[in-house]
This record gives sequence, C-alpha cells and structure tokens, in this order.
Amino acid sequence: MLDLALLRTFVLVVDQRSITRVARQLGRTQPAISLQLRRLESAVGHPLFERDLRHLTLSRRGEELLRYARELLALHDQAQAHLAAEELSGRVVLGCPDLYAAFLLPTTLATFRRSYPQVEVSVRCALSAVLAEEISDGKVDLALATSMPSVSPRSATTIALRLEPLVWIGAIGGSAHLRTPLPLAMLPEGNLYRDHALGALAKAGRAWQMACTSESVAGLAAMALADAAVTVLARSALPAGLRELGERDSSPPLPPLPPVRLVLWNRLPGASAAVDKLAHHIAEQMR
Repeated sequence: MLDLALLRTFVLVVDQRSITRVARQLGRTQPAISLQLRRLESAVGHPLFERDLRHLTLSRRGEELLRYARELLALHDQAQAHLAAEELSGRVVLGCPDLYAAFLLPTTLATFRRSYPQVEVSVRCALSAVLAEEISDGKVDLALATSMPSVSPRSATTIALRLEPLVWIGAIGGSAHLRTPLPLAMLPEGNLYRDHALGALAKAGRAWQMACTSESVAGLAAMALADAAVTVLARSALPAGLRELGERDSSPPLPPLPPVRLVLWNRLPGASAAVDKLAHHIAEQMR
C-alpha cells in the first residue's frame, strides 16, 4: 500500500529540492523526513533517488512514481474537498501581486472553484503595499501578499504562510549576468524583492545599473528573456525560457538572497463564510 502521507512528503521534497526546507515547512526534523522517504522506497521496492538523499536526483522509478503521486494526491484532495463541501455562495475580492496570481494561485483557485462553484472570486492584482491600503479601505476582502516591514493593513487578521526563496533569474544561454555593471530589471521602489537584491549587491560590492523598472512581472520577464537584464523572482515562479542563476554562473558570483514570507490578510474574519472558506483553503494549500 502506498501511504498518501509519504507520497505528499515525497512530492514536497522533489518540489522544494531540500529535505531541510520540507522539515521546516512540516514542523518535523530532517531525520524524520528522511525516514519517511526510506519507508516509501521500501513500499515501492526500488530506490527513488540516485545514490543518496543529499543529491536529491530522482531515479527512473522515482520519476515514474512522481507522476502517479501527483495524480493520486490531486484526486485525493479533490475528493476530500467535494465530500466536505457545503452549499456556499457569495463574492470574494482577492488581492495579490501579479507574480502570485500567475504562478501560485491558479491551482489553488481551481480546486476551490470545483468545491464551491457558487462562490464568485474576483482577483485584484497590485503590489503588496497597495493591497494593504485597499484591505484597510474595504476594497479587498483577502490579500495574498509579501510580508514587509512597516507594511500591513490598519485592521485585518494576518495569517503567516510559507517562506519563498528568492533567486536571480536570467535568460537560458544569456550573458547579462556576466556584464559590468550588472543590468537589472526590478519592481518599483518599496518592493522587498528589489530591496533584497540591491542590498545584497551593495554588500557584495557588485556594480549595477537599472535597465528596467516595472510593476508587471511580465515586463521583468521580457527584459530577462531578451538578455537585456537579470531580475529577482521567487523560485516557485520561474517563467518559461528563464533559469535560476547560481554561484558558479559568474565571477564574482551573484550574492545569495534572503527568503520572503508570504502572508494572507483577512479584512473581517467571520463576516463572510465565503471569504473565510477561501482564506482557509489558501492557507492549507500554501503552508
């Protein structure tokens, strides 16, 4: 029997590419996560990773199991949500930066809609600082945002979600990351991604110039795809045609970046069953 809990841990490790990160996310120890993987290998009867768990390179059987694991978990979550679903209707205005709308929310919103088809969800894309104001003004019910110092709604419940690693991004086969000064495509001033990138470059003594400032992730990705600049995005939001730039890709290497924390702001908990249900659903999917 394939234990769904073991399959879920296996998929998380593959997606996060780190037993350490998965252990923190699940509130367990690294040895406990490693033991779960070994138990799954025992149940399958084949090694799931090449050599050892430090490299996290999937074996042929591991690749095969990953496809089945994703399908099984998706079907399980869909069945569980459907059977637990109640008749619910209403309208929810959900705010989030367009990066999250494009890469983090589609699957979450799709599973929510399957369970609660009578709930209308409208998505408002804006920077986190703008969303904090709009939550306060009653224009947005929920907001998935980046936790930032001195940026929060005047009155709302804050739910801490997961940490998102930030990475340098450049064109596949590009050379923008080798240029001096380093050409950058960044979000506007006041954005934490930008602050972390410029702070890391200053600390490393790396010269840079601003090639593009855009509120749209599509604009940043376009500059990177054209090999006109490098940018900084969450690792889970890597656009097609771009790649993560590692320490060995340039000399001096691009400096490491700290992660950011995702948060969910709920303007009036308890005021709307539809809003509260979507808030719970997002929190469950993104922790």
